[in-house]
Amino acid sequence: MQKKLSKTPIIICCDRNEEQVRLKALIAKKFDNIFECKLNDFEKVLEREPDAYVIIGWLQPNAELRLMIEACRARCYPLLVVIKQLNTNDINRLPERWDYVLMPSDSDFCLIPWLEHAFHLHQSVHNYELKIQDLSNRLEERKLVEKAKGLLMKMNNVDEDSAYRAMRQSAMKSSLSLGQVARNLLQTLEALE
Repeated sequence: MQKKLSKTPIIICCDRNEEQVRLKALIAKKFDNIFECKLNDFEKVLEREPDAYVIIGWLQPNAELRLMIEACRARCYPLLVVIKQLNTNDINRLPERWDYVLMPSDSDFCLIPWLEHAFHLHQSVHNYELKIQDLSNRLEERKLVEKAKGLLMKMNNVDEDSAYRAMRQSAMKSSLSLGQVARNLLQTLEALE
């Protein structure tokens, strides 16, 4: 009876041939869609395999590794980084944001759970980034509403509540968000000046 292999593509990129062979052997039992590459082909392989998990095996943190981590982050790849040598000063060579899993190469751990952890960590960080972006957008929209409300109060000599109600009624009648009404109002008033 043949065991079921995962179809998830795995990209393995290492700076040493022996590490590439070792890492591939560690995951070949569970994955059959493995792509090996060197640094100069890394970007091309990432473009070709948008749904892959990435394993990078590197001797020690350096500028090349940092760029690879950043490339995986920019393309939203779950990432497991396996490091041979890690000194205290080397930590500064790694990106500050930890949305990837870092592990020593001399450990006897199975890589599969670490890959799964990298995937879940990546998803969690991505979800937090979306929430932060949503909150930032809401804050910017709120600033626009307050600015537009202030201009209405000044131009029409009305109180804050009346200015807000007028904007809200305009939003309801036009089926626009309050933020869009504020944007339109501000653009109109800027055009009149």
